[in-house]
Amino acid sequence: MDYYDFGLCGGLAAAGVDVVLHSCEETVVPAGTAFSVRHSYAGIYGDAPAWRRGLRYLRGTIEALWCSVREERRICHFHLFHVGLLEAFNFALAKLFGRRVVITAHDVESFVGSLEVPALSRWVYRRADRVVAHNHISRRELIERIGLDAARIAVIPHGNYLHVLRPLPAVEEAREALGIAAGAKVILFFGQIKEVKGLDLLLEAMPKVLEKHPDAVLLIAGKPWKSDFSVYEALMERHSICEQCITHIRYIPDAELPRYYAAADLVALPYRRIYQSGVVLMAMSYGKAVLVSDLPGMTEIVKDGETGLVFRQGDVASLVAKLDEALTNPTARQQMAVRGYHKVCSDYDWCVIGESSRELYAQIN
Repeated sequence: MDYYDFGLCGGLAAAGVDVVLHSCEETVVPAGTAFSVRHSYAGIYGDAPAWRRGLRYLRGTIEALWCSVREERRICHFHLFHVGLLEAFNFALAKLFGRRVVITAHDVESFVGSLEVPALSRWVYRRADRVVAHNHISRRELIERIGLDAARIAVIPHGNYLHVLRPLPAVEEAREALGIAAGAKVILFFGQIKEVKGLDLLLEAMPKVLEKHPDAVLLIAGKPWKSDFSVYEALMERHSICEQCITHIRYIPDAELPRYYAAADLVALPYRRIYQSGVVLMAMSYGKAVLVSDLPGMTEIVKDGETGLVFRQGDVASLVAKLDEALTNPTARQQMAVRGYHKVCSDYDWCVIGESSRELYAQIN
């Protein structure tokens, strides 16, 4: 979340908001940051017993809220991917401290059911002062699933990543470091590996892609989350594509990100469900062509044939056709990448987002 947090806090600071980010000690603060960062949540990760880390988490929340009272900061802005006991505790305590609460709903319905407590979700969201949705599909689901009043929901997009991008290395240098042939056609699947992200669809499509593009390579980089990568390894073996798949199944540190994007000709996101994707914005911020499924959360950003390519969600034949289109015509692919880059520069600027957020805060402060 560092990239997102720094983008939003920087946009808020540019809009004249005196903002403090409360995080853990692993958050590295860039030089020249125009807002305060406090490591209230120190020690919540690591090898300590879960109960001890949980107590540190609760301590961090109390510290952050007490600071907000002491410094007369009336608004707390939480970012939620699901609502469980800890999230509900944070919200309830903020209200107890007399704070106004804004919630950004990153995932309206958690993709891992065990993390979500529906009754708590409804309780928290319905009592928030305002709720931010990143796009119109999230807004609609907040109304339909949670029963929120539409007037209390603001649509403010997820910003681009231009503020944190490290320079891309040369393509040849990146591919050599990753063990990829210089002339290969590289399809990148990047980020946390979850069942809903459709990596299996991409593996099912690869044999057909390789028939026409024998020099194609699928580069998979990311760490499994609540899933077992052996399922995907079995698919590779079944389709005899192990040699055409390069797998880096681990957390990819920020310093290594440019290498993966530099090596890629195309970034594929064959997701089955998504509300908003940081990976697609990252790829477009790097000026890379993207291929996405036709989910509303994707098609609000990517227009087929204009700023990227779009296939029918869950349809392997459609995915094969779009992969073939991308790999066959590098000129058209690059033109889409350029248009995509300009779109995220103009439509997903953090300064604009910061001003929209400031206006939202002003409604409740």
